[in-house]
Amino acid sequence: MRQKALQSPAAPQGNPITDRLVLASRYQECLRRLSRAADRLHHADLGEKLMEIARCMERMSDEIAINEAGVEVLRRAARLIGIVEALVDRKAKASILH
Repeated sequence: MRQKALQSPAAPQGNPITDRLVLASRYQECLRRLSRAADRLHHADLGEKLMEIARCMERMSDEIAINEAGVEVLRRAARLIGIVEALVDRKAKASILH
């Protein structure tokens, strides 16, 4: 028996500049959280680089929001966050098992 896929309502169109600023801020928070997690897992070099990226995004947040190239910066930041989250989760699970 096939079920109908639930469709979420379309997101209201907001101001793209404001949306990018909010997204950049959330990504900065994620990068800082991942930096602290990497430090706890004895990967200080990774933690340091993630914190550096978060600070850079904070300094450049206006440019990211205004310029069309900012969309690509946000896209790459999202990929980085996903990859590092998977790595940190894997390392955290491995450290619990050992």
